[in-house]
Amino acid sequence: MPSQQLMSYWGYKFESLSLLPVPWAEASRDLIENREADIVNNHAQYCSVVRTRIGSTSMVLGGEVDAVLGAKPDDSEAPTRWVELKTTLQPVDNKPRTNYERKLLKFWAQSFLLGVPKIVVGFRTPNGLLVNLTELETEEIPKKVRRGLQTWDGNTCINFSAEFLDFLRQRIVGEGVWRIQRRAKSNTIEVFKVRERGTGEILKAEFKKWKEELLAKEELLAKEELLAKEELLAKEELLAKEIVEMLGRPKT
Repeated sequence: MPSQQLMSYWGYKFESLSLLPVPWAEASRDLIENREADIVNNHAQYCSVVRTRIGSTSMVLGGEVDAVLGAKPDDSEAPTRWVELKTTLQPVDNKPRTNYERKLLKFWAQSFLLGVPKIVVGFRTPNGLLVNLTELETEEIPKKVRRGLQTWDGNTCINFSAEFLDFLRQRIVGEGVWRIQRRAKSNTIEVFKVRERGTGEILKAEFKKWKEELLAKEELLAKEELLAKEELLAKEELLAKEIVEMLGRPKT
């Protein structure tokens, strides 16, 4: 069986053969035809950042996306035609097909959460030779599994995620670093605190500094707005007092 490292290389090679760094109309013939000789690079990528809700939990999610169909729209409000590329073993009987449906769960969950509408799957032999391609619409994958071996259900996944996120919001309170852990072949998910303070080096020092400066600016702005409101209120009270005094003066 090939190593995990070799299979990862196959996936990256599939990406380099499938993608162009510029839109098709801007690509030269040499760029198109010489992709096979390109050195595999796993650093080039897009990042999709979305605001979404699962159950009662609102989240901002960010994740790597392989490609965009055509080009990114100039209008930031317009939907981006993201495309995710995947490779998997060509299913030939029920066992590989079961594994394929389980892989579809991972494909669907990643793309569904990041708003990726299309997935291109390359089927390979055990030796890494590409033998077939298929395009999948992300929203249609749960229906495809329902018509197949029914190894998972999309609604069950969403409902479980909503309940688990609610549990995390109730369980994780205050400062500290928490770990969510599921051991191999275990049906139990563990949630426990590993540090009383800090971020566990998840957040970079540059980000924390930027966040502290941003909070300081927001606090200063809030104070300035409050002071401006107090000054306006004082002026209005003084004006009202002057009006009352003027109305109470006898006419001459």
